[in-house]
Amino acid sequence: MKIVFVPANWMEAQLVVGLLEGSGLKPCLLDAELSRMNAFYTGAVGNIKVAVPELQFEDAMTILKDYRGRQGLDPNYGSPSAFG
Repeated sequence: MKIVFVPANWMEAQLVVGLLEGSGLKPCLLDAELSRMNAFYTGAVGNIKVAVPELQFEDAMTILKDYRGRQGLDPNYGSPSAFG
């Protein structure tokens, strides 16, 4: 699995997962349970991450680039590389 997106919160994570699933990909959430227990933990002890199988990585990145463009977001918004 490769991380393709680091959402700001649980709702955005679900939106991105739905977007990728709707495109035929198989995303999963990593480190999501802690933030579901208490939203204040998101970012404090680790962010939720959206990951896809390695063979779907390029497709996922293309879909997310389009998503960022349609939403008027910074091209690096949610990018795993933005979090070191």
